[in-house]
Amino acid sequence: MAKARNIVDERTLAGWFSAPTEARAARLVAEEKDPVFFHADVEEHVQDPETGVTKRCDVTLRSRTRPLATVEMKRPEVAAADSPMLQEDSWSKAVGRGLPYFLTANFEEILVWETAKGNNQTTPLIRFVLAPQLGHSSHAPQRRAEISENWVKFLDQFSQYILELQNKEKGPRKLPPQVLELKEVIQEAAEEAAERIRSAVVNEEFRQKTLDAFRLQFGVETSLDPYGNKSRLLAESVQVAMIATFVVATRLMLYQALANSTRPDGASFDLDVLDITRSTADPQRVSSDLAGLYEHARRKTGDFETQFSLGELDEVVFVDASTSRKDVGLVWGKIIDVVKGADWEAPVTYVPGLYESLLDDEHRHVMGVHYTPDPVVELIAAYAVQDAADVVLDPASGAGTFATMCYERKRALGSTHDQSLAEVYAVELAQFAASLTGFNLTLADTSASSAYPRVFRTDFFQTYPGKLSGLELPDVGRVRYPKQVDAVVGNPPYIRFENRLPEEREEVFKFLQAHFMKTQIAYPNFTGKADIWAFFVAGAHMYLRPGGRLGFIVSWNLLASDYGDAVITFLARYFKIHALIDSRTERWFAAKQNTVIILAEKVSDPASKLSHQSNPNIPDDHCVRFVRLKRPIEELINKDVPRGKRAEDLVDQILETTHDTGDDLRWDIRLFEQKALLETESSADEFGDE
Repeated sequence: MAKARNIVDERTLAGWFSAPTEARAARLVAEEKDPVFFHADVEEHVQDPETGVTKRCDVTLRSRTRPLATVEMKRPEVAAADSPMLQEDSWSKAVGRGLPYFLTANFEEILVWETAKGNNQTTPLIRFVLAPQLGHSSHAPQRRAEISENWVKFLDQFSQYILELQNKEKGPRKLPPQVLELKEVIQEAAEEAAERIRSAVVNEEFRQKTLDAFRLQFGVETSLDPYGNKSRLLAESVQVAMIATFVVATRLMLYQALANSTRPDGASFDLDVLDITRSTADPQRVSSDLAGLYEHARRKTGDFETQFSLGELDEVVFVDASTSRKDVGLVWGKIIDVVKGADWEAPVTYVPGLYESLLDDEHRHVMGVHYTPDPVVELIAAYAVQDAADVVLDPASGAGTFATMCYERKRALGSTHDQSLAEVYAVELAQFAASLTGFNLTLADTSASSAYPRVFRTDFFQTYPGKLSGLELPDVGRVRYPKQVDAVVGNPPYIRFENRLPEEREEVFKFLQAHFMKTQIAYPNFTGKADIWAFFVAGAHMYLRPGGRLGFIVSWNLLASDYGDAVITFLARYFKIHALIDSRTERWFAAKQNTVIILAEKVSDPASKLSHQSNPNIPDDHCVRFVRLKRPIEELINKDVPRGKRAEDLVDQILETTHDTGDDLRWDIRLFEQKALLETESSADEFGDE
């Protein structure tokens, strides 16, 4: 009788891949390289209840942040690596997880397949031999070192394939490559300015003026105490100087963009060359040189008065002090050289990211500032803005990403520059961010005849539809807040409501009461533990006309908290919720928590105050689509059409889905009748628990 062979099961063999993968990643990181693969996670296995033999075992290859490929394993005596059965199993799991690649392996060799090409391919992307002529798993232990070594070589080859594909897809960069260089020279100039600021704050008048200016820029408190903790003074002075320097740099970018552009009649603006006295050690001389250029630009263009006006931050960054260095003119000359050497077209595509990178972690967290990537903004704008004449409001504009995308969306739909600029409203509490919103809208079309964006520097909860604002524009006068809008879009702050000052919380309550008492509809009950974005959802209801659309990106707490349940209930009563979208493949910005996109349409208010019944203006059979994306949004939009239209098809495909989908390579979609969301055990809870 033949001696039985010692079978090594798939799970054991798969486990051999984990440690070499992580060791390889650690080595590459130590070499200051960025690995494609960080982990090879051994996942679920299913045993035959009769024999106890492992029937199924996966490995998932992961990057630092997301899964990239699933690997289906069989022993060499069970199946060939290109077995149709093995390919079917691996492909189905890749589809279910939204992964771009699936792999099949029998430990003798491993094959890479592209998920989008289906489950019956004949030619793999990569075929790699791990253990030549390994015919039976019983021989694998003696060859473990060989298998591990070749697995690492395989990862090298697979990584190279992915990197080459990514570089090919990116193509040539249209946007200026000097963005990082600009950040470096801004930091250098800010460090010099910070020395002068630390010296100057011994003057209490200057210190208080700087504190007031910084409070306006950030909405948070700082001290700049020259007699207090030195480390804190150092950090605060650098942050103040960084922001002030960046504000001046954006003005220089605007100047250069105008110098490179033409008037509507085709003639140039004929601006003087952007430069300063580089040999000076006097910061006031630099400030004077720049002020002269600003006045020259205003006179030559007959426009841009607000954008080229000096403010408190100019006084801060160019304060004269005994610590002024000889290279003040030189460091500002470096900024000018970078600005002059780049094409600063469409700054909204890169300025917000630069803005975020210049904020330290503490202030970015306190302010709830997180830059939303363009593809996400395009999706929301494509849903919310349906017509060239739509009036749009972003109640917390940050650097202006949403406002500018909606401007571009309206232009793509046929609106003029003047009309689009007059019909896109933005509200922003932080003066610094508000100035960036105005800057990005101003540079949306530098050849246009007017540049007066409607950006309100105030707290959204101090606004009211139709009320006169504090914004006054040349040839326009004081601007009113819009009475009704067709779309409310944005990424409202993710900060706790209870962290606001008592008087600020009272402002929010007064803001909501003014609307909800007037309309006699149920007052939203979000509790004190809610993030402030929940109250922005209620505020959007105030401004939207019936039929107007809400497009927000909010925290995952919408689907995983008590106050999130209250927001869902509020939306289910007064909106047709078209979709709630999250992603299993990417985080949409650098917040620690995941996020959800809300796409909803306001309906007419009910005739009487609601308690817990459904709104009669929402059809009983209206369904909410819970969408979990399996691929990054950037891969789902159409890049062959202009900005403003690239996400149209994606939105249509999602909203036209009428049944649950689980085998789509792009997403999983589950439909629930909206009236079910008003029940105690809501379908949103089920979605959030997955």
